Amino acid sequence: MTTPADSPISDMAVPYALHALSEQERAAVEDAVAQSGAADAFFDEVRAVREVMAAVSAATAVEPPEALRERVLGLVAAEATGGTVRALDTRRRRGLRTAILAAAAAVVIGLGAVGVGIALRPPPPQSIAQEVFAAPDVRTVSGELPAGGRATLVYSHDKHAGVLVMNNVPPPSKGTVYQMWLVGADGPVSAGTMDEASVAPSTTAVLPDLGDSTELAFTVEPGTGSAQPTGPAFATLPLV
Repeated sequence: MTTPADSPISDMAVPYALHALSEQERAAVEDAVAQSGAADAFFDEVRAVREVMAAVSAATAVEPPEALRERVLGLVAAEATGGTVRALDTRRRRGLRTAILAAAAAVVIGLGAVGVGIALRPPPPQSIAQEVFAAPDVRTVSGELPAGGRATLVYSHDKHAGVLVMNNVPPPSKGTVYQMWLVGADGPVSAGTMDEASVAPSTTAVLPDLGDSTELAFTVEPGTGSAQPTGPAFATLPLV
């Protein structure tokens, strides 16, 4: 599982992933990443952001207004100077990350719980996904699953919500479901189920209420799901 570190280099992973940098800026970021010793973590986050945006943009999408595009590109403050990236203070780096993600969220129209049954809840409104992508504290966590494929969660503690994407995950066996659990101090709470028909090559869900949970866990449950996990989690995503 990977999480972005709180550093200027890792904060540049989002605009890098969304091709929001000039060629000169991209080259400067790549040089800085190569010298940082954190290349694996940086490119893990780049891959995770691209996977999530590819999945959510597969829903109905429109081009963002040109004025928004110009505003966001104007906020890309990483400048190449002598082959290095100029250090940004925390507020400006957070502003850059927020602006880029807000622009990405602006192209997502009608995103709901795609292919996932959220247990005992109606599908959440698409504005939740937009709020998550635009949140100042947005985080990305991802990891390979033992059965194959990858799960990526983009989430915000400020918004108490997240967007989950599962890529190339094999479906559960007939008569069982994958069940998601938000785990906190009071134990696991069900966050939804995915049956055999629900799991596609790219499966997307909005998690509208993370609460104070510290991890998202996945189990295999019989039938249509369980009130509590009946076995150990086969994967977890920490919500740091």
